[in-house]
Amino acid sequence: MHECRDADRVTANVKAALRPGGSFVISDFSFPDSDGGLRTVPGRVMCAIQFFEAQIDDQLLPRSAYDDLLTRHGFTDLGSAQLTPMHALTWGRA
Repeated sequence: MHECRDADRVTANVKAALRPGGSFVISDFSFPDSDGGLRTVPGRVMCAIQFFEAQIDDQLLPRSAYDDLLTRHGFTDLGSAQLTPMHALTWGRA
């Protein structure tokens, strides 16, 4: 999702395309959402990646931002799984 220029528009289009009860799964690199998270080795790596992403007009978001995005567009039964210190899944049902 961090490559999307308009994540709200993408999410709205996904919601419109899904049948009721269909799932939307976001697999992305989550940026640390606390100062403590930024001080870890994975957090420092993500800071370097974020610097590069900013050069190409992208940004990495904290995983919780995807909860807000899905809720804003009417998704329910939200869930998430941290696959690695830098990669997470977030999902919801239409």
